[in-house]
Amino acid sequence: MTFLPAELPNTAVRGAAFAQSAVKLAALRLRERVRESRLPDEFHPQDDDAFVAAAYFAGDLSSVYQLEQWLWPFEQLETRLKDLGFGDRPFGIIVRNSLVARHLKGVTSFPVRFSRLTKGLDEFMQAPSLRAVFYVNQGTSNFQALRYPEPAHVHLSHGESEKISMISNQLKGYDYVFTAGQAARERIEQTLYGMSDDRMFDVGRPQLDRPRSIPPEWKEFEAEHPDGKAVFYAPTWEGDSPSMAYGTIAYNGTEIVTSLLEAGYRVIFRPHPRTGVMCHEFEKAVEDVAEIVESDPRGFLDKSPDVSWQLDEADLAVVEMTSVAFDWLASGKPLVMVKPHGPDAEVLEGGLLDRCPAVDSMSGESVVDLIGEAISRRGLVSELAQFYLGDTAVGEQTARFIQSSERVIRIRTDERRVKRAE
Repeated sequence: MTFLPAELPNTAVRGAAFAQSAVKLAALRLRERVRESRLPDEFHPQDDDAFVAAAYFAGDLSSVYQLEQWLWPFEQLETRLKDLGFGDRPFGIIVRNSLVARHLKGVTSFPVRFSRLTKGLDEFMQAPSLRAVFYVNQGTSNFQALRYPEPAHVHLSHGESEKISMISNQLKGYDYVFTAGQAARERIEQTLYGMSDDRMFDVGRPQLDRPRSIPPEWKEFEAEHPDGKAVFYAPTWEGDSPSMAYGTIAYNGTEIVTSLLEAGYRVIFRPHPRTGVMCHEFEKAVEDVAEIVESDPRGFLDKSPDVSWQLDEADLAVVEMTSVAFDWLASGKPLVMVKPHGPDAEVLEGGLLDRCPAVDSMSGESVVDLIGEAISRRGLVSELAQFYLGDTAVGEQTARFIQSSERVIRIRTDERRVKRAE
């Protein structure tokens, strides 16, 4: 191919950029391999591993929160499995990222196993004791684990929501799907072909049963600024595609927070941990909103590890299409939604965005006015909680999760026994 002289500079620039990217990628992979080689042997699958149930996670540190929110329910399940006589260590975790392996070792007592290669995954997944494997997201690498037929594969997700990813055809790759409640089951049945009801078990959101502790930072803030209702503002991230672009903080975050503060509300601001991963504009928006919040005596920048105590301490919430909105329903308190900014974000008709007062950047309605509407319709939230989560009385959602997990383990045990007898 012959290039015209005018084309040569651009071609050279593109070639140099590609070469630079290749060098960076090679250096990154080298660092990863070095980290992997330095992992202690305890992170590799062990000959005496006898896990009956396990969690599979192939994500990196930016998404490890998806797994962390399930650690407490897994602990409750493990206690039950021990009571049933499944040994001293019936639950384990397999990850595919060495940094995640080290991180988890510091936040959980569960045995954490790591393997980037198929060999280690084979050893873990083909263990004779393994009956159920849980998945907390729809990561592409999940399908490397789904090829093993012996354990039952169970999709949990990392929250209930009406994002388009919650009705992905990928759900058919799992043996079972643990749905939050009636709404999730209906959503899946109405969208996916051939997804039978007997593969879905309602478990609610067992994380909500976890005992909550109030951060000392909030206690101190509240003592200094006790007046005014507290609004929990928890916007989501920008999403990884136009259809999943539910986040709006880059378009109306400063306006929402400023309006709330000016109206006399105290604001608990908690951005999604992945905000800015795909778009610098969103990263900058979080910085701008955080600056507004921290510069106002009624603003509180929430740096606590999870969403839990806010359901008790805040008086109402302003939330986008994210699992936080659905968790909030269990509080029974007023909820204001924020509609996506972009027209390509896929929104389910008749969902939470239609049922609750919702900020629409095109309508010009003030979030403060919508809060008044939400307060006047307070009974609506309790009705929605039943539809989306089922019984949210303390302990009920955890009980359903444990019962469903036991059922899966029992079914798979019986199936394997029958298959061996054939």
